[in-house]
Amino acid sequence: MKRILIADDDESIRWVLKKTVTGMGFAADTAEDGDKALALLTKNNYAAAFMDVRMPGVEGIEVLERIQARKSPTRFFILTAVRRPDIAARSTRAGAAEFLTKPFELSRIEELLRNLERDAASEESPYHPEEREEQAFDRIVGKSRAIIDLFTNIGKIADSSATILILGERGVGKELIARCIHDLSGSTGPFVAVNTGAIPKELQEAELFGHEKGSFTGADTRRDGKFDAAQGGTLFLDEIGDMPPDLQGKLLRALQEREYTPVGSNQPRKFLGRVLAATNRDLARLAADGKFRADLFDRLNVFQLRVPSLAERKEDIPLLADHFLHKYCRLLSRPARSFSNEALEVLSSRTWKGNVRELDNFVQRLAVLSSGKLLRREEIVRELAKTDGVPDPSSAPMEHLIENRIREFVDMLGQAIYSETGLYELFLQQVERPLLRVVLKAAGGNQLRAAQILGINRNTLRKKITKLSLEPKKTRVKRKTK
Repeated sequence: MKRILIADDDESIRWVLKKTVTGMGFAADTAEDGDKALALLTKNNYAAAFMDVRMPGVEGIEVLERIQARKSPTRFFILTAVRRPDIAARSTRAGAAEFLTKPFELSRIEELLRNLERDAASEESPYHPEEREEQAFDRIVGKSRAIIDLFTNIGKIADSSATILILGERGVGKELIARCIHDLSGSTGPFVAVNTGAIPKELQEAELFGHEKGSFTGADTRRDGKFDAAQGGTLFLDEIGDMPPDLQGKLLRALQEREYTPVGSNQPRKFLGRVLAATNRDLARLAADGKFRADLFDRLNVFQLRVPSLAERKEDIPLLADHFLHKYCRLLSRPARSFSNEALEVLSSRTWKGNVRELDNFVQRLAVLSSGKLLRREEIVRELAKTDGVPDPSSAPMEHLIENRIREFVDMLGQAIYSETGLYELFLQQVERPLLRVVLKAAGGNQLRAAQILGINRNTLRKKITKLSLEPKKTRVKRKTK
C-alpha cells in the first residue's frame, strides 16, 4: 500500500486530508511541524506529500528543497494560505508538482490522488539510453548514419584552411557544425559568428570590416569589425544568402586577396583566419538566376557540407530529446526527469518542420512546466496539441481526434493516395485493435465479459482476437529437476 505524508500545523487540515487519503486506499502519516516531516521523509518512502508552507520549525519549502536535493521520488503538493507569487515560484523551482491555495476543494485533492494511482499503474517504462556522455551542452548528439557520414567528412576537411559552405534547413544546427569544425581544426584563435541577415544593410560593411572615426554619421570612434575579431581563428557568416549584392563583391575580394579595408580607410589589412558560411537557401539556384554572385558562390563552395534534417535522422530523436531534457533540468535547477519509451515514440513519429531547434524548444517547455518525474505519452500528446493549436486530446471529441490523425496520414501520402485501395480496412483495424485491447484489459482478460461490454457475440470476439493478433503470450513454466 502506497503511503502519503500530510504535514500541516492545522489539526483540522491534517484530519480532513487523512480521511480523504485513507478513503482512497492509501496509508497516511501526519506531521504537525517541519522537523517531524523532514524526519519522516528521510526515514520512509512516500508516493506523495502534502506540505504546508508555514509550519513550526523548518518551513515546508525548505523541507522540499532538502529532500529534493536527495533526488527523492516523492511527489510534493504545496499547501498555503498565502497567495504570493514568489512562494509559488520558489516551490515550483524546488520541484513541487502542485501549488494549492487554502481553502482548497477536496475534489482537487481526490483528482491528484487518482492521477497518482494512474501513474503508478502505468505500464510505460523510462527511456534509458545506452550511454549519456557527460559533455558540454553545445554538442552534436546522434548516432544515425546521416550524422556519422557528416562527421566523417568534417574530419577530412577540419584542419584545412579552405572555405566551407554549410547547407541545411532552418534549425538543423549549422552554427553548431561550424563550431565543431573550428574546434577540430586545432585553431587557438576565436570563433566569431555573424548573422548577416540580422544586421541592417547600411551597417553590414562596417560590422564586417570595421570603420574609422568620422567615416559616416554616428561613427564617433574607430571600431574594429568581425574580420578583426576573428584574426587567427574562424569567422562564421550565417545566412550568407541574404547578403546584399554590393557587399558580396567586397566579401569576394576579402576571400580572394585575404585582405579587407575598413570603411573610411585606404589601408588594407591582412586576414589571417578562416571563413565558414552557411545558408538555408539554394545558393546554386540563386547564382544561376543572377540573384547571388556566381564568383562568390564558387569561392565559398570550395568544400560543401549539408546538415541532414531531423526527418533524415529520426532515430536520433530519442537521444536528442533525452539530452535536451537533462540539459534544461540542470540549467533551470529542475528535478531530474525522464521520458517514457512510449512518449519518445510520439516525438519520433512527429514531423519537426523547425528541426532540432523546434525539438529543443519543445523539450525546454516540458522541463519547465511538467510536474512528474516521468514524462508519459499522454502528456506529450497533450502538449503537442497545444503547440499545433488543435483541441486538447483530453477534452476534444474523439471523432475530431481520429479525423485529425487520418488527415495527417492522408497529407503524408500526398499523390500516392491515388494508388491506395484498402484504406477503409486499414483504418478500421487501426481503431478496432486498440478498442479490443483496452476492453479486454478492463474485463481482466474475460472474453465473455468483454464481448458483453462491446455488444458483440463471443465467437465474433474470438475471431477478431485471432485476426488482429491479440492473443496473450503464453509463458512456459520450467519444471524443476530433482
